[in-house]
Amino acid sequence: MKIWSFIGVLSFLCASEAYAQHRIAFISDAHIQNIVDYPELVRSMEVQVQSTRLFNENYYALIAALEDAAKRGITLVVLPGDLTDNGQFVNQEKIKEILDSYRERFGMKFFVTTGNHDPVRPFGMQNEEHGFLRPDGSRTTRENHCAGYADEMQCYAAFGFYPQPEYLYWETPFTSYQYADYNYQEALSEGALDKHRYTLCDSLEAIDASYLVEPVEGLWLLAIDGGVYLPGEVKNGVQTYEGSSVGYNNVLAHKAFLLPWVRKVASEAKKRNKILVAYSHYPLADFNDGASDIVRKAWGNKKFDLHRVPSEEVTEAFLEAGIRLHVAGHMHVNDTGIKRGKNGKCLYNIQVPSIATCIPAYKILTAEDAMRFEVETVLVDSVPGFDSLFGLYKKEYEYDVRAGKKPNWSKEALDSKDYAEFCDWQFRDLVRVRFIPKDLPEIVRKKAVSMSGSQLVAYAEGKRMEADAGSDWSGYDLILDLYRLRYADKLALRWIPEKRMEEYRILFDAVRKSEVDDELILRLREIADIFECFLNGEPSGHFRIDLEKDRIDSK
Repeated sequence: MKIWSFIGVLSFLCASEAYAQHRIAFISDAHIQNIVDYPELVRSMEVQVQSTRLFNENYYALIAALEDAAKRGITLVVLPGDLTDNGQFVNQEKIKEILDSYRERFGMKFFVTTGNHDPVRPFGMQNEEHGFLRPDGSRTTRENHCAGYADEMQCYAAFGFYPQPEYLYWETPFTSYQYADYNYQEALSEGALDKHRYTLCDSLEAIDASYLVEPVEGLWLLAIDGGVYLPGEVKNGVQTYEGSSVGYNNVLAHKAFLLPWVRKVASEAKKRNKILVAYSHYPLADFNDGASDIVRKAWGNKKFDLHRVPSEEVTEAFLEAGIRLHVAGHMHVNDTGIKRGKNGKCLYNIQVPSIATCIPAYKILTAEDAMRFEVETVLVDSVPGFDSLFGLYKKEYEYDVRAGKKPNWSKEALDSKDYAEFCDWQFRDLVRVRFIPKDLPEIVRKKAVSMSGSQLVAYAEGKRMEADAGSDWSGYDLILDLYRLRYADKLALRWIPEKRMEEYRILFDAVRKSEVDDELILRLREIADIFECFLNGEPSGHFRIDLEKDRIDSK
């Protein structure tokens, strides 16, 4: 071994040892498909720009995020749900293969939890999906079998769902032993799959995948399974189930065992001076930076994922149970939500953005002690292989043009210089083809979106609008930037020029002072209020949380 290579290895080992008990990487909502071993699983750009996530490039983004964490000497990695596209067996096995390789190469310990896309349904399902690309650019439909709880937990057995010999402690809501008399063999017996069952309703049984693990001395990782799959119709003699997208909002009513267990864990952590970090796939506090009520009153209950916002009752219950710090995924947004409870304490909910959409990133949580934490958001922009499918996408584009069909995505995406830019192009098209048509009031869609910035200001001021007002942004850009801020918080400012932000402020001031009495001005005021909520939310990039002082400060 060469001297420089030996020193590099030694440095890595030292870094791992120094930080293993304190630094945790959270990589969420990878949604990968195994496009490397099965190129026939590549999805079309037509499908990708209609989804809140990519389907294909995610594979390379996950590798890049893990490589970055490894270079930083991080050995504890949490993946809070939606690791795969939809829990397909072929994708699930690939995730296991990837994580196993990093465990062997770098000594990484992985901890996963269930998401609403893995499993899609509690006992698995056959799922028909469309938009798979053929080599000539045409599309086809495929049917895949998707895993349920038992399949997923078995596949990811070594990643938190079951006790491992190296764990210092492990339990579930259903185990009976105490911390002081813990032993691996007893945990193995009480942690068997059949011990994870509970009565969902009537006589229907379900599985809960929650667990507590102490992977290194003094650190407790609390994985809360916030998924509840309520029974639907019986079709052809088979019980069907609804999805679990609403997360924690069904937990209090249908998982009565969960809250007392969380309360016991939090109490024990305090008693034993353990650092307690709770996580779930689902958010435990509002993630809309105070805009939820404005959106609800202005645009209705079905916009901006309001049905996924946990109720005040749910957040208060978990805060009262002792949860102060909670990390979540699911929403694909970069956000920090804070809920002050009746006891005067705050619950801090850290939303980890997806690595498969705007803006791709993961988070590093550094636990200084049981009360003080530092959080850093790491942009995933350097992704080797992110452009490997561009040739196929070009064939897709050309195929549609020859067929007389106008592609719904921007060909400029294929000129992207890095992964973050490619994700932004996907997001631009997503806003145009999905969010604007489905979310916005009619007058905004039909009038404001096509107006230039200066035309919007002139309209608000009651002045005559020029046909060509010379502005370098339009109503579409305003809406795009609104959604960028909603998903990426201040990370979105890398895509929004400061000059444009200044002109937005001029517009917002004009609409608030406007004497024009019509619906468009009313809607623009609502957009201004929502925009500024997203712009001025709690720190979510690089910040510190002090639970003792109940303070959050930007770094």
